[in-house]
Amino acid sequence: MMQRAAWAEVNTKGIAYNLGVIRSQLKDNVKVCAVVKADAYGHGLVGFVRELARQGFADMAAVGKFREMMQLSTECGVDKLEILLLGVATPEEIAMAVDCGRIIPRRSIFSIYNIAMLRALDKVAETAKVTLRVHIRIDGWNSGMGLSMEEFKEHEEEIFNMKHLEVCGLYSHLYTAYSDDREEVEGELKRFDSFVNSIPQGYRRRLTVHILNSALIFHFPEYSYDMVRAGTSMYGLPCGDNGRLVPIMRICAQIFDVRDVPDSVPLSYLQTGEATDGGKRRIARIMLGYWDSPLLLTQENIRISIRGKLYAPADEVCMDNLCVDITGADDIEVGDIAYLMGENGVTINEILERNRIDYVHSEWMCLTAGRLEKVYL
Repeated sequence: MMQRAAWAEVNTKGIAYNLGVIRSQLKDNVKVCAVVKADAYGHGLVGFVRELARQGFADMAAVGKFREMMQLSTECGVDKLEILLLGVATPEEIAMAVDCGRIIPRRSIFSIYNIAMLRALDKVAETAKVTLRVHIRIDGWNSGMGLSMEEFKEHEEEIFNMKHLEVCGLYSHLYTAYSDDREEVEGELKRFDSFVNSIPQGYRRRLTVHILNSALIFHFPEYSYDMVRAGTSMYGLPCGDNGRLVPIMRICAQIFDVRDVPDSVPLSYLQTGEATDGGKRRIARIMLGYWDSPLLLTQENIRISIRGKLYAPADEVCMDNLCVDITGADDIEVGDIAYLMGENGVTINEILERNRIDYVHSEWMCLTAGRLEKVYL
């Protein structure tokens, strides 16, 4: 650990704890789909999913991009999990990936957004001589983000009788999930429930139905159906859980230099520091740059926790260097660990409050670059 300049620690016990809290809200035998889009919300896609698979934390993983599905499909150690693509892949992309062995059909599940996509994928499967698995996305607003309920009923027989596709799931996403109007949300859930109940039982038994995301799990667990999708909740980010979840990531960097620097000496491209008594500042340097944690390092009120106290940057981040103004702190030395996120004073909630960011966007704070090493503890 001491050889690392900067890294993100992911607490796997925290993952287990959060998923335990989530499961405690649900009906018996309800599956949990771990949403790992956007590099597992900055926690590291492959490493994070390996932990999910190795410890049996989740029943399925959901990605947002086709390249994420291909990346996981060919990674050793994640073969215990089915992978659901929430986004869109073209028939040509899927055909090429199947032909090259970049996806494993029995573990890969594709989202269907319209009837044309369903028919095109059936032709891909016929040509490749495989059976492809799909979940049908339902759009309660008929906005083009899935089949409308009416369109699904119109094509119901065709959907469930495709020759080369296994229609094994059905889901929706409520854009009112973060609304304070619980009556409106429940009204949409009731409408979806009526729709699900209208599906003939012979077809319904084939389906894994899911509509609850993190924002809904703690408010409407009665609509958990066969599976829920846990994204922000799994990572311990705010989602209406009333403080029951725990954050699972710390962003850390080792101090590699401490010295008193004359105020006239620039520390970055644009000198912003102000003179102090004696014209010097005590500066601690860490090897952490914009591209390691871009959104955290572009906020107005950045704070860094060192030895339990909070410090501000001395100047703008420059390249892969962050200078911390520790003037007046004589106990900080080379080798100490600085925390950008995950300690008292720099928790997600405190960062959101300092920067007046709505908790709906809390996952932004976790976004990290692949170059920031992930350590799974």
